[in-house]
This record gives sequence, structure tokens and C-alpha cells, in this order.
Amino acid sequence: MANNSISLVNLDFDTLKSTLKSYLKNQSQFADYDFDGSNMSVLLDILTYNTHMNAFYTNMAVSESFLDSAQLRNSVISKSKELNYVPRSAKSSKATINISFPQSNLSIFQIPFGTRFTGKSGSNTFTFTTNQSYILYPSAGKFTSAIDLYDGSYITDTFVVDTSVEAQRFIMSNDNIDTDSLTIVVSQDGGQTNTLYTQATNLYGLTPTSNVYFIQATEDTKYELVFGDRVFGNYPLNGSVIYSTYRISSAGGADGSTNFILDDNLGPINGIGSITSSISITQVASSGSTAEDIESIRFNAPRHYQTQDRAITTNDFKNLVMMNYRDVKAVNVYGGETINTSVNYGRVYIAAATYSGAPLSNFEKQDIETFLADKCTLGIVPKMIDPDYLYLLITSYVYYNPKVTVNSPTDIKNIVTNAISNYNSNNLINFDTTFKLSRLEAAINDSDKSISSNETYVSLRKNINPQLNTDSYIDIDFRNEITPGSFSSTVFISNGQNYQYTDFNPLNITIVPVQSTNGQVNAVNKSKNVYLKNISKTETYSVAGQIDYATGKIALNKITVNGFVDSSSIQFFATPNNLDIITKGNDLIQVDLQNLSIQVNPI
Repeated sequence: MANNSISLVNLDFDTLKSTLKSYLKNQSQFADYDFDGSNMSVLLDILTYNTHMNAFYTNMAVSESFLDSAQLRNSVISKSKELNYVPRSAKSSKATINISFPQSNLSIFQIPFGTRFTGKSGSNTFTFTTNQSYILYPSAGKFTSAIDLYDGSYITDTFVVDTSVEAQRFIMSNDNIDTDSLTIVVSQDGGQTNTLYTQATNLYGLTPTSNVYFIQATEDTKYELVFGDRVFGNYPLNGSVIYSTYRISSAGGADGSTNFILDDNLGPINGIGSITSSISITQVASSGSTAEDIESIRFNAPRHYQTQDRAITTNDFKNLVMMNYRDVKAVNVYGGETINTSVNYGRVYIAAATYSGAPLSNFEKQDIETFLADKCTLGIVPKMIDPDYLYLLITSYVYYNPKVTVNSPTDIKNIVTNAISNYNSNNLINFDTTFKLSRLEAAINDSDKSISSNETYVSLRKNINPQLNTDSYIDIDFRNEITPGSFSSTVFISNGQNYQYTDFNPLNITIVPVQSTNGQVNAVNKSKNVYLKNISKTETYSVAGQIDYATGKIALNKITVNGFVDSSSIQFFATPNNLDIITKGNDLIQVDLQNLSIQVNPI
């Protein structure tokens, strides 16, 4: 009897053709046919191509139907809608400046919403705007205030509600919208009634007259407005005009902008002539970001759905903060009952890492606490804390071939700086992560074709701010094995004397070289003492604590710190004993981009 079965396991072209030939050869009607002949071979090729393309199409179509396997952004967004997840939009860089104007004869001075400034980052310039109006009052003969600036200009999309259009859509026109800046106003009755609509994220508490809108991602990286059905939320009347005003960001391109200049003349707005301004920078532009990518959506959407807008589990707290505070990159959460040194039942501690690496302001932390308090169970109190920052100090010697590039050493240095900054943004500024020196070195080598090699070294830094003029114990935990003889600190003031910490005492040398079994020579300290070095007069050393090189923990004795020298804290330094540096618990690892040491050398 002929074998009529066809294998469905392998669907590549060659296997399919071979399977079809085997199938036909087993049929009595084709017993004497030459299947390798030209005519039969062409027919088999056509059948195989058709089968292969159908199999490929079916496989791709089915794959795009699942969040785990979809490859197209539109497919991932479509599946995330089912989970009520709105992918993060591009985000404007934010800067804070102090601005002042001469008092003139005015009692108040107004800076309106949307006032434009120009900020400079490197050789590029960007437009910044205010996101609110500011009223300045005179002080010391001038008007002065701290104001926030956001990268980008405001535009308005206008839609006319037409109920004769089935399933009318309101899709905003720009890809780089910052949804945090979105304002929706609905004008009815020929402009006589203007109503501000607010964003809703769920149906709880909505009535038929609730003036709310929903926002959802749509195809081609754009966003769409969705209004209620007059059961849950109001739907604008036929003929109403919808004004959608939002800011178009540079998606992180304006990070680092400084040297701000006021573009608009605010004199006429305040009823006077031209007026000059004086600007100083308080916070460099930071926290800008691109729209959420596919892999991030794939990870966050199911976890957002799992949270269900309540804070019960650790992941609930993480998802709620990251979903509602767009400048937060990562969150670490732990309960007060897990703290060995001071158990605090009923407290949930939350530490947030921003895209820029800068800590959240006190206002932002208080806002998150208030937001989470309404979503916690009774008796649970959320408390925002700062991460325990572990800074990486990078020294890199870069070697390049000037014959294969027109870039100068300064250009190469800037290219390498950008490569390190990108590595920092993409791989670090996160909890429970690992810094791998080999990957940083590879990123430097790949940053320009003329770079042949680099020698890069890393040291660690932690900043400690003890309470001034008060007896305090100081504990430092690098959470990585450190090299003996490398621990030190910046200079600080105590009882009128200048001191610094060190684990090396030249008057009592205990650090010796020891050869290991593999022939490598390592430094070993026969003592675990940390010394307080007095540098105000003839150097003296006194035992001031203990150090554990294997764990990176340092416990210092009680001391009264009265002030700091050349810094705003006591900075502690150490050299890691391994090329890979890990973070645990509340540690947040990031490169200190302000203190990079890059030397470019031709070969």
C-alpha cells in the first residue's frame, strides 16, 4: 500500500521539495516518472514555493497575534491595548533656571505659559518652553524666581466631531508628542462653551457627564484620543471642536543643554517696553527620553495589567510608579520588616532611578507618596527614599590611527565620551545590575573606526553626608571586593582640624605583596584598620575603624564632622578587585560622567 503521509515538521524549501517528491514516488500513478526531469522539477518547484510561502505567512500572522512573539510595533501596541497599557511617549528634557528682571514700576511680573527659551548642548541648540505661567513678585529691587523649562514647542491639533462618521478617530499628528504635556479643551455652541477634559485611566467613578478622555497608542508611533460613550464618560456633541495642545520633544536630544537665553520679549506682555533678563542655571537639562521600545512594552504591559491599579505586592508598587512617573527608569521596593538594623512594620520603602541618574526632588518624592497612599491597604505607609548611589570613576587611554580618520583628538575624545554616556544610559542606572568592563571597552573601540584599542580603569566612589556638628557613626558598603591600599576619602573638618580617611599608614606598613597559586601577585593587608589622617599639621595617623576587603564594608568610629573641604559631602574611594562590579539591594550604579578622564593617543 502507498505511503500517503507528508511530513509537516520541516518547512524549509529543500525539505518541502524532497517531501513532495517522496510522496509522489509512492503513488502508483507516478511509479515510472522521472521527478528530476525538467518539467516535473518545475512543477515541484512551484508547489514547494507556494507551500513555503503559505507556511511562512501563516507562521508570521500567528506570531503577530501574541504579545510574546510579535515583532511589529503595531502588533505589540495592539496587544497592549487589550491589557489597558499605554506605552510611554517621548519625554522632554527638563531644566531649572533662576531668572530675574529689573523691578521697573510694576508690582508683579508675569511669565506666560509657553514662553520660549533657547538652550545649547554642545554645538546644537534647542527650543525650551515653560509649561505653566509664573507670577513674580519684587524682591531686593528685582523680579526673580526659579522656573522649570521643558524641551520642545507647543502645537495644537484640531478635530471637529462628526457623528455621521462611523467610529471617528482623533489621532494626533506628531510622533514625538510628550503625553505628559497634553491638554484637551472641547469647544461647543460655536465657541461659547469651552470645557477642559481630564485624562482617565479606568472606568471607576465615571458618570455619563464626566468630562474625561482616554489616550491610547496607535499605529505609526502616534497617539489617539478616545472619549466616553455617555455611560462611562461624556462624548462631545456633534459639531464640537476638540483642541489638543501638546509639546513636541527632542526625545532626549536636548539633555545636557545649558546657556539658556530668553527668546520672547516679555515687556509688552507686562505693559512696558523691552526688558532684559538675567539667567543662571540651577539644573542642567536632563531626563529626556525616546518613546518606549517594543521590548519594554512587551515586559511592562502584562505587569501593568496584573497590578490592577492597586499597591499590594512589590511588583504593584514598581509598576504603578513607572507607569505614572515617566522620568522613572527603575524602582526598588522593600518592606520595613526586612531591615535588620531598625525594623519598621507597616512601612514600604521605594527608591526610584531616573533616566538621567539624578535623584528625585523632594516635591517629586512627596507626590509619589501621596499617589501611592490611596492605592495601599489600610495600615501601609509608602516612604520614598534615595537610592544608595555607587559611582564609577572611569579613566581611559584611547589609541587611534590618525591615517584612517579626519577627526582630531578632541573629536575622538567627544566620540568616546558619548559612547560611555550611552553605555551608562543603556546598561546602568539600574538596580540589581552588573557593570562589565569588557563591554565598556568594546563600546569604546566600536565608537569610531580609527580606534584600535583602549586601556580603561575603574574605581568606585560613594558619597556620605553625615549630620554636621553631631557625633555620628559612618558606615560605607561598596558591596564589592576592594583592593587593599586603595581606600581613601576627601578632606573634611573636625574640631578645627583637616582630616581624611585611608587604609594605608606609611608609619606602620601592613600591606604586602603575596603570590597566589597561579603566579599572580596580589596586595594583602595584614591589618583591617582604617586610619584617620590629620593633614592640618605634621601628618598623624590614628585608628578610626575597620575594613572588610572581601565584602567592601567599612565601619568607622564615632566622629563629629563640622564641614567639608572642596566638596559637599565626604567622598569615599576604592579600587574594585574584580573587573565586573555588581549592585545589590538599594544600590544604584552609574558612571560619573562629570569626572571622566579620557586621554587620546595616536599610534
